[in-house]
Amino acid sequence: MERRSMEEELTCSVCSEIYSAGSREPVVLPLCGHTFCRQCVHGVTEARDGVLQCPTCRTPHPHTPLHHLPTVYALLNLSETYRRSERGVCNEHGSPLEFWCRGCQKSLCGHCLLDAHLQDGHTVVLATVFIEERKRDIQSLGTQLVQGIQTRTDSVIGGLVDLVKEIARGTEVSRVLSSSAQMVERILTDTAGLHSIDSVLVSSTLMESLQTEVQRISTSPAPLEETPEKGNRKTRCISCSLLETSLEMSRQVSVSEAEWQETSLDEAEQTPHPDGQKQNTTWQTSVTSSQETNTSQEILEGGGVSRSNSTSEGEAVEGSDGAAVGVPKTPWPLRCCVLSSDNRTGELRTEQDRLHLHALKDNCATTHFVIHMSLLESLINEKPEVFLDIGVDGKILGRVYILLYGHLRRAQHFLALCLGTFGPSYRDSKFHGVVKPGAPGETLAGGKYVTPEGLSVQGLMEDLEWGGKCIREKTVGLVVGASGGKPELDAFFHICTREDRGKKFACVFGEVVRGIEVLHDAVKHVRTRDVTVVDVGVVIPNSRRHLNYELTSYQPYML
Repeated sequence: MERRSMEEELTCSVCSEIYSAGSREPVVLPLCGHTFCRQCVHGVTEARDGVLQCPTCRTPHPHTPLHHLPTVYALLNLSETYRRSERGVCNEHGSPLEFWCRGCQKSLCGHCLLDAHLQDGHTVVLATVFIEERKRDIQSLGTQLVQGIQTRTDSVIGGLVDLVKEIARGTEVSRVLSSSAQMVERILTDTAGLHSIDSVLVSSTLMESLQTEVQRISTSPAPLEETPEKGNRKTRCISCSLLETSLEMSRQVSVSEAEWQETSLDEAEQTPHPDGQKQNTTWQTSVTSSQETNTSQEILEGGGVSRSNSTSEGEAVEGSDGAAVGVPKTPWPLRCCVLSSDNRTGELRTEQDRLHLHALKDNCATTHFVIHMSLLESLINEKPEVFLDIGVDGKILGRVYILLYGHLRRAQHFLALCLGTFGPSYRDSKFHGVVKPGAPGETLAGGKYVTPEGLSVQGLMEDLEWGGKCIREKTVGLVVGASGGKPELDAFFHICTREDRGKKFACVFGEVVRGIEVLHDAVKHVRTRDVTVVDVGVVIPNSRRHLNYELTSYQPYML
């Protein structure tokens, strides 16, 4: 206890270092008498814009030059004595161990040095020199080890991200294959009722095109086409979209063919099954003649497939070998989502070789692969990249990517509203106006998020920045706060679409890095039509320190 008390008296209370000659020498503040090392007094003074204030009692010391502060030599001498005692005492001579022999690799006192080491030509240095050398070696080795661990950690995380990307990509391919299987059955059933050469040739062409598509998707993921709908998005391969259009054209050849009514996958999954489980009825046929009804229920020649008007996904078809066309025995199509701590889910998709996590929601279809939210949250770095899918009357205008200045609480608040981590998100919200339309400084205004009670702009976090170092000149693409500093309006934001040099925004917390042309289109529509955030989310980096593109025209703003 006595030794610990001595160490505390000889230690600077700011940096917790024992006083020593040089920058760590003890100096006394004249007005209050408290003692600190000279380096800490200098640092405290710089931090307070040149005003010297005691770190302990806060007593100001105006007009006190730092170089005039007196050194407390009594403390300095005591600290040197204490340091020598820390190095131990020679067992043979009882003197302090003040030297180190490099050849013998042992501590020496003065008597040891004279008796056996100097005369034998050993290399001897002061113990303080040896200690400082070893400290530097330890620091250097530690730095290298930390870097190596970080590199290896990033490699492991990158591998995990790649694995998640493959899972997400696989689930998307499964949807394409499922859609292709449905199309095959559709063509087969439709072909049974064809009676003209032209319509048969069209069906043959469609089947060959579909075969090409399936062969291609077997080796690489098919290009996916976003088909926007009001409040909904369906993913399908491009070939299937073209095939459906061609199939509709082929039906016009013979008026006696069946008319098809398509039910979306999401709607079909909600169809109750007699045994209490969900049923996937993806295609329904409205038959216009009894002859065609009989035909559609027969086994198609050469195909070995029987089809009723409503066949649930994964259900065996009569006359087949136990499975419908293209439907495996495992659950199909596969689905992957992210699960939050409050049991909400978010869609996880691979787009342009990057993982996109869509905003969380309360309900989700049956999921086969679940990734916990905490894993992906740990990958979101200090510069989060979010995306907004902007649409007009159900038609997608395009996607906007925004890089957030993650060190700001206002940016973290915006991220939370893009992910829905606090419950509500910007999904389905509307842009409510354009400020200064057509003039310098023009901005697109949004921020009304949707809650169970309706629309709101109340902030979900406290102490969001306003003004100060967040002020920046008005340039295109900047994302800014629009609350006037009022917490009840903190969800409001503007995106600048026309620069106004010389004028400044009060609170900038992000910038558009891709999709500025989409915002220009939105500005044209917002005054006459509803411009909506159809979907929203965040891009997951490949590693914690990796951004997936290089910023060229935009540079991140750092405080």
